[in-house]
Amino acid sequence: MRRYRGMRRLVLSLAVALALGGGVALAQSGSPAPAMAPSPVPSPVSVVHVKNFAYVPDKVTITTGQTVRFVQDDDTPHTVTASDNSFDSGNLDKGKSWTHTFDKPGTYAYFCAYHTYMKGSVVVKAP
Repeated sequence: MRRYRGMRRLVLSLAVALALGGGVALAQSGSPAPAMAPSPVPSPVSVVHVKNFAYVPDKVTITTGQTVRFVQDDDTPHTVTASDNSFDSGNLDKGKSWTHTFDKPGTYAYFCAYHTYMKGSVVVKAP
């Protein structure tokens, strides 16, 4: 009978932990252990496609610490070059991509060094 009560307590503890989102682990003694901190989530990535001699979308808004991936879909090489020269992808051939993480708030204008009429911007806001 004693074993049955212990097992019942364990099942009830598990049911409560699951109902609370599974954030409580059971220690070997059967008592709740402190919940573990969640592992960090990678920063979201915005994607800009380079196609038909344009950046699509030509404006993205992110928060500091986030990354933008530029994917080159055109047959013709392009670049992603900051107007203030703070970043430059170098030559991007078809099928290649380049990423840049923005650590400071501001508006970052960029263009293609080969086709200067191709323009875009990244707006970085503080969290």
